[in-house]
Amino acid sequence: MDPDTGPRPTGRVDRRSARLFASAAILTLTAVLLLGVGTGPAAADTSPLPPPPPGSGQYLEAWALAPTGTDPSQPSSRPYLSYTLAPGTDTADSVSLWNYSDVQLNFHVYGTDAYNNDTGEFTLLPGDQAPRDAGKWIALKTNHVTVAAHERVDIPLEIHVPADASPGDHTAGVVASVPTPVTNGAGQHAVVDRRTGSRVYVRVNGPVNPALTVENLSSDYHGDFNPLDGTLDVSYTLRNPGNIRLGARQEITVEDIFGREVAHRQVKTIPEVLPGNAITFHESFTEVPATVRVGATIRVTPLEPVGVSDTLPAPKDWTTHAWAIPWTVLLFLALGILLWRLYRRYRDAKSGPAALPPGSRTGPPPALGPGPAPGARQAPERVLRFEGGHEGGARAP
Repeated sequence: MDPDTGPRPTGRVDRRSARLFASAAILTLTAVLLLGVGTGPAAADTSPLPPPPPGSGQYLEAWALAPTGTDPSQPSSRPYLSYTLAPGTDTADSVSLWNYSDVQLNFHVYGTDAYNNDTGEFTLLPGDQAPRDAGKWIALKTNHVTVAAHERVDIPLEIHVPADASPGDHTAGVVASVPTPVTNGAGQHAVVDRRTGSRVYVRVNGPVNPALTVENLSSDYHGDFNPLDGTLDVSYTLRNPGNIRLGARQEITVEDIFGREVAHRQVKTIPEVLPGNAITFHESFTEVPATVRVGATIRVTPLEPVGVSDTLPAPKDWTTHAWAIPWTVLLFLALGILLWRLYRRYRDAKSGPAALPPGSRTGPPPALGPGPAPGARQAPERVLRFEGGHEGGARAP
């Protein structure tokens, strides 16, 4: 076919590919915009509330709770309550509750346990859950306090360490809450527990066991049509099995089957992992080539939390592997082998068998019987003639 007048499939394919690519880009951008609006995690607003507009009839509600300090104009000169105590001993202290509001407020003040939430942040138990550890050791002089507007109240407390308390760190908090009735747009009523608090760290004397470990480590590879653009998902749980709190710096290195680094990332640093607590992480790496087998190594470096001075354990590595089969490469390889076999068969069928000379026999040669023995006399041939329907005699030639 004349190339100037024949069809041009290449041009049509290119234009179709361009349209598909543009459509995919538009859909992807739309999905990103939809997913990115209003779906991010809500962060707690710890900044001071702005004053209400003059004449609005609204009033400011803001308060703070902190260890009692030496400067009466400030909430505290100490960032938290911290003690080192022997089992069976007590200590006394106090916290200061500041009311920055324009109105008098009634507070519920209590002690409770601390833990790491899903993202590793320091968190206190909800008010409806009873403490079982250091939060149970806190005894406040009063649990209900009324503080006038722009005033401060000091609340005495005691820490009672049980005689059978285990050695190591025990973490809690002192909370001041103001239950506030609210009504949503649908007219439904609820009570919001607005809280602030101060951390409490108790180190019970005895042997310490600083430790961090990685558990439930797994990896999963997701191939792409482009074998150089796969995705590796890595999941693991960081746990503190020891008895003192430790910070943790984390990093993940991804290597191919030849040991070459193809990705590296610093994972979120946790300021303190409390004893007995665990945090789960999920990390995803893109543009990881499919090299049959890939590995991910998690390195955890223990850190000293603020105000702690202990002998830290050495950094430690944990490794996981996943199959990364280059299916696209194997598919094209199998297709190439199939096409080559088909081509060989077509070529052999087209060439046909080799031509033979004219008159040559194409069948097998006639079978030859055994010849006469050397020196033997051959018997004369017997000739039969039919004359008049009767068999004639035999004549020798």
